[in-house]
Amino acid sequence: MSRAGLTLNAIPAQVLEALGQARALRSLPQGMTSSVALVETDRGLRVVKRARGGLFAGWLEKEHRALTALSTTGLPTPKPLAFARIETGLVPESWLAMQHLPGQTLADALSANPEPAKRTALLRSFGQALAAIHATPAPAQIPRPAPSWLDFMLEGAGENLEHFAVDGTAELLARLRANPPAPVAPTLIHGDYTIDNALVEDDRVTGVIDWSGCAVGDPRYDLALATRPQDGAFDGETRPADLEAFYAGYGGVPLSEAEASYFIGLYEFF
Repeated sequence: MSRAGLTLNAIPAQVLEALGQARALRSLPQGMTSSVALVETDRGLRVVKRARGGLFAGWLEKEHRALTALSTTGLPTPKPLAFARIETGLVPESWLAMQHLPGQTLADALSANPEPAKRTALLRSFGQALAAIHATPAPAQIPRPAPSWLDFMLEGAGENLEHFAVDGTAELLARLRANPPAPVAPTLIHGDYTIDNALVEDDRVTGVIDWSGCAVGDPRYDLALATRPQDGAFDGETRPADLEAFYAGYGGVPLSEAEASYFIGLYEFF
């Protein structure tokens, strides 16, 4: 998939029209499966995403549907402004225009090595934001996979392993299928709740982005991704304090090591 920087001329007319009078465009480093740009318009700042190829274009279409459904929930999600699916070329494309939310990613905020009190406040708010997602009744338009979310994900993992380059292996997938965790009550989930997808300002989460994996599913998946060891968070000597701060915001019982390992393993196929 090409992730070359976007230009104003490349944006489809129906998407460009929804932005207002565009004055300038700046590509952003966000987005592992899409190209992302910040557009300055006469209506304020807007965000445009483009995904290319059947898999990633489909994910962006799912994100548009999720953002539309979530727009009335009160969760800090960007408001979708326009969507276009382009099938005329050799490679299908999806385009999404949306509201710009303030703040920097939590990953960037933590990489600046904030003082301990600020770090604790950021991670507590990260947990609080996830608790709010899991407590929100899922709108009717949000996918409810059958017979279960986990069955759906394991099936998707097998398809991705067969057709795409993924980090997971056939051996890992066999273990996941043979050893599923005990079921829990499903909730609204984000599906990719990481420190790269939470925006923060003034020591609190101001927005959550990248909702293509949103579904009614297992909340432990979000918890595992949120707290998995990463550069600058939940790793090394800071992990115990980071987990304590996160769960002080989220509440509830922390994941067991076995639960975290299972869902992080599942993520390797997506």
